Amino acid sequence: MPHIEVEVLGANFSDYGSYLNPADCGPALGGDAGAVRFYPDRMLGLFEHSNMAAVSVLRLEPRQWAITASEMHRHTEEIIGGFTRDVVFHVAPAGAMTPDLSQMRVFRLPAGWWVRVKRGVWHEAPFVVGAEATVGTVILPPATYTHDCRVVRLAEPVMIEHP
Repeated sequence: MPHIEVEVLGANFSDYGSYLNPADCGPALGGDAGAVRFYPDRMLGLFEHSNMAAVSVLRLEPRQWAITASEMHRHTEEIIGGFTRDVVFHVAPAGAMTPDLSQMRVFRLPAGWWVRVKRGVWHEAPFVVGAEATVGTVILPPATYTHDCRVVRLAEPVMIEHP
């Protein structure tokens, strides 16, 4: 059974998308003084067939860190994050109709951070770190899961090694 180690999210994620730490995202519009600071356009997502985005809630219960399936969207980037706890998630390169398990990687997404997954990149729901559930957000066009989502069940699970 294959195993994958968890990586720290950084420049090593650029082939798969981008990430955002809202607590460290550059200067605010109009400067860094004042009680209200606005940091616009820090993460953009490409929704090829829609001009509308839907905010969906994702609750993750603790479960075994075993990747049993992977999905990809050919025409849509996926934005996910804002979790109340750290999570780990997998990606595999875009370009194939099935995920290349030899190229699969796993990253840790700290609580409150966000990640944008590029079109065609294989991924699936994250795993919560620890023994308590977490809640986060997924941003996609409405009903993407019905018309732009290819899901592949893996022949055998890929185990994620706990750090």
